[in-house]
Amino acid sequence: MRILQVIEPSGGGSGRHVVDLSAALIDTGHSVALAYSPLRAEPRFEAEVAALRFTAVERLAMRRAIGPWDISALKALNRLIARLGPFEILHGHSAKAGALVRLAHAPGAAKIYTPHALPMMGDAGLARVAAGVAECALSHAATDAVVAASAEEAAVARRWGLPKERLHVVPNGLAAPPRRDRAAARRTLGAPDDALIVGFVGRLCRQKDPLRFARAVRLARQSNPRLLGVMIGQGDLAAAVASEGGAALRLLGQADTREMMAGFDLFALTSRYEADAYALIEAAALGLPIVATEVGGTGRLMAAGARIDRLPVDAPAKDLAQAMLAALARPPRLCAAATLPSAAQMAGQTADVYRRAFQRRRLGG
Repeated sequence: MRILQVIEPSGGGSGRHVVDLSAALIDTGHSVALAYSPLRAEPRFEAEVAALRFTAVERLAMRRAIGPWDISALKALNRLIARLGPFEILHGHSAKAGALVRLAHAPGAAKIYTPHALPMMGDAGLARVAAGVAECALSHAATDAVVAASAEEAAVARRWGLPKERLHVVPNGLAAPPRRDRAAARRTLGAPDDALIVGFVGRLCRQKDPLRFARAVRLARQSNPRLLGVMIGQGDLAAAVASEGGAALRLLGQADTREMMAGFDLFALTSRYEADAYALIEAAALGLPIVATEVGGTGRLMAAGARIDRLPVDAPAKDLAQAMLAALARPPRLCAAATLPSAAQMAGQTADVYRRAFQRRRLGG
């Protein structure tokens, strides 16, 4: 099939998903082009994109915020589609690219949307209601398929009235198993040999709630001085997080998590909401004990054998600290990585969604 992938964040979990999905689709004979925004592009994303056999790679300026610039972005996307098309599939990733793809002029193409965490999963308020109304309207009028990354995300979609017959669940899959060399990872982390490392991987932003992680690590360290929090990621809360965690915390900024996670003794996820976080999947594949808020993806990983202590999404830092200490006190138990889906399996399921959506489009359904 002739496929156009469109993404605005160009990094993080959604960027990784697009790279892994595209690579697997290309390997199975599909023709895949990419349009991405350079405004928030991470160097690693651009390097990985350059290594793939896309039929075309286009830089399309898209901003995260809603504004008059979106009209220019839509016009640019329409010109791109006219120049590179026709396409059978347009696949928009995350909210901005998802909206632009579904508003684009692409006769005959099936339009697919992967939210990577629906905006309605966020904090209650007027913004969430507005996002829900807009998403419901777009999904009924201009969407051939919505791909949720977890059963929890799909449940949110159904509650907000998205069409059930066009809703599919395709969990994220790993392109390669994470590296298990603990000694090398500990050297890379530069942590003391006797340290008990509690790891955090993600953007330092409100959704991931890194301040709560920092508070929890600081509280837990009062009971066990060997405990050390290590955070991989960057964001606008970095300074506040460093201040909150103090000596109990080490911030590494943007780094290759696949080189470091094997050095963790415990992985913690403190997000307010997630669809299916890649860092959580990698921690489960490594067999790390996990403390996590009850967000999307945790249920299926537990069913696959991961050891996850789940807490309510609004759990206070002191409860997270107690859970961290309890998890570290138990002997480790490995999770069988083979029970987790691969990127190839993820791409195969996504291709099935494409075929069904395109067939329905051809039949006028």
